[in-house]
Amino acid sequence: SEPLGRSVAQDAMAGSRQAARALLALSALLAIARVPAFYLPGVAPKEYMEGDRVEIKVNKLTSTVTQLPYDYYSLPFCKPKKVMNAVENLGEVLHGSVIHNSPYDIFFGTSNFKVLCKVEMDQDNNGVKFAKKVKEDYRVQLIMDNLPAATKMI
Repeated sequence: SEPLGRSVAQDAMAGSRQAARALLALSALLAIARVPAFYLPGVAPKEYMEGDRVEIKVNKLTSTVTQLPYDYYSLPFCKPKKVMNAVENLGEVLHGSVIHNSPYDIFFGTSNFKVLCKVEMDQDNNGVKFAKKVKEDYRVQLIMDNLPAATKMI
């Protein structure tokens, strides 16, 4: 009868250890559930202070009429001194996004604006390209703070 008594005692201790582990796991889950958090895969939140530069990136030109995307800088928009790829994650690469830096200087909490550049629209090249894209209903895709910058559709 002694080996049977030890077995019952061992079973009771093992059961109490399992209960303690389950209680510990449950309390850990509850503690995690109560912590306020925000995370979107591929996007890290950024807080801006007054005067901080807000980066604006350019993606592409798209049209619902032709369904053919064009690179943003295929038209003579103002360019930065050095155009660089600004892809941040694998999803953008797999999606086929061609994201570049831009020359726009926007600062948080300020409203100081200036002329970025001047491009002459001649009848031969630049003006014809722009006119064709407007007729084909092309839209510019800009990205500000990793969010799409929207334009008002009329």
